[in-house]
Amino acid sequence: MSGCRNCAFLIVATVLLGTPPTARAVPPGVTSFTALAVCEFRAIAAQHPDPELRNGDTLAGALCPPTLLPREYDAARDVIDVDPEAFAGYFFVNARTRYIDALLEKAAAAGAEQVVVLGAGFDSRAYRFHNAYPKLKFFEVDLPAVIEAKKRTIARVLGSLPADVHYAPIDFNAQSLSDVLPGAGYDRRRRSFFILEGVSMYVAEPGVAATLDFVSGNSPPGSEVVYDYVLRRVAQGDYEGLYAARKGALGVAQVGEPYVTGWTPQEAADFAKRHGLAVREDLDAAALTRRFLTGSDGKPDGRIPEWYRVIDAEVR
Repeated sequence: MSGCRNCAFLIVATVLLGTPPTARAVPPGVTSFTALAVCEFRAIAAQHPDPELRNGDTLAGALCPPTLLPREYDAARDVIDVDPEAFAGYFFVNARTRYIDALLEKAAAAGAEQVVVLGAGFDSRAYRFHNAYPKLKFFEVDLPAVIEAKKRTIARVLGSLPADVHYAPIDFNAQSLSDVLPGAGYDRRRRSFFILEGVSMYVAEPGVAATLDFVSGNSPPGSEVVYDYVLRRVAQGDYEGLYAARKGALGVAQVGEPYVTGWTPQEAADFAKRHGLAVREDLDAAALTRRFLTGSDGKPDGRIPEWYRVIDAEVR
């Protein structure tokens, strides 16, 4: 890289990702900043020149505006590579996206009939996978403000809202999935694949427990849920010795979306078991990098912080 051609973006990102938290929450009617950032990271990584590192989210670029980074890949990497610690989430999001896409395809091939995206944000899987799996019924669940922004954007991008996608607004801390999903057409008798991506760390533990209880109690054996989490230390404000932990945790807190829940890997496994799930695998940063962030040249595209992990669990 020959200098920072997009330093204005870097200055804004540094302010947003590295300043101390303030006591504010996402106001009603305002789209989640983290949802926008994840969409933006996906849009950039979907342009990666190396197919071994490129994710399949070709719709992301149309679903969210540039916020932290230029939209064109080379210009975005010009910013990211100046301070990769500040943008460590970019690398995690790309690996996580590729992993969950692979799990969804595997679940569909194994007979899943419903996909429930919890905390859907600007997730595009319902639209990207429709042609390959036309019999899959998708449900998108998120905060009301996020759902409304998503519907407006999808209608603009696609011309209308697809009939096979069902939207269910929810407050994860105040409502249960039982309050919103059955009315949206969810069938508890059908094998299902649940995606809880970028949610658990922002929700109080009882809310996560209620979500996993719904999954295990309202879907048949063999149904599946994939979710990511952060280590307990980070959620509790202990960042010592953890790569990008301070910048990451203080950054999301600054935009009103702090980490509130985290576990050790053993705690995460025990938690899943108590709520009717059997963990198939719990991928750490090394496994995610090896499987989903290693390029054609055999080198990692970037560094995923060790305090990010992803679980794939099955209904027993």
